[in-house]
Amino acid sequence: MSDLLSRAGRAPGMRVLDVGCGVGDVLLLAARIVGEKGSVLGVDRSASPLEIARGRAKRRAALCETATISFVEADLNTFEPDGAFDAIIGRFVLLYVPERASMLRRLTRSLRRVGVMAIQELDVSSLAQTPESPMFAQLRRWITDGLKSAGVELDTGSQLYATFLRAGLPRPQMVCAQLVHCGPEARGYEDATQVLRSLLPKRNRVATATEIEIDSLADRLRQDAVARDAVVFTPWFVSASSSDAILKRERGARC
Repeated sequence: MSDLLSRAGRAPGMRVLDVGCGVGDVLLLAARIVGEKGSVLGVDRSASPLEIARGRAKRRAALCETATISFVEADLNTFEPDGAFDAIIGRFVLLYVPERASMLRRLTRSLRRVGVMAIQELDVSSLAQTPESPMFAQLRRWITDGLKSAGVELDTGSQLYATFLRAGLPRPQMVCAQLVHCGPEARGYEDATQVLRSLLPKRNRVATATEIEIDSLADRLRQDAVARDAVVFTPWFVSASSSDAILKRERGARC
């Protein structure tokens, strides 16, 4: 996400809106970038992650000078921010929003004319293992089926270009990244297991934690992969950033 903010032209002193801030990972990164003269507003629909984010922000403020950080609990499907922002950012948020273009269009009304819209999303269907084992194939099905049953759009990353255009934003600059996990020290097994755990028991209609044996799943996945010298490819991390300033730079480069 730091690369996305860098590409988007972030600068000290900016006022930033982080939509779907969750526990504050991206929010705290943005706060460090904009510095003590800047400010960051985090918005999320769930009170529990916001409490965690507030605690992290307070600890950060106690340790060092930082941007002014505030939070709002709100439904992103209807949220109307107050004031104008230099940047609106979001990470892994549009996959939970049914009307993605409408949400971005509404938020854009609070973006300054030379402001930046910067979003990072996943393409979950690109999760893969080579060579693929039956155990990993089952894990992949559990995750994708669980997300679908929760009403999540699996591949919002590759749809970002069209979403930005439908929202009336300038043509975005885009970049895609994918991590590769291999060997006994890789964290990809725990990460995939945590995603699956978050879908249990209410939202996954396919299996229960007992049937999956969730507590030992990461170790079994690791042992299986190491025995076959297999590698795991994470879902694509697709980033898009758009602003009038970016559009002007592109036009200038063509002149």
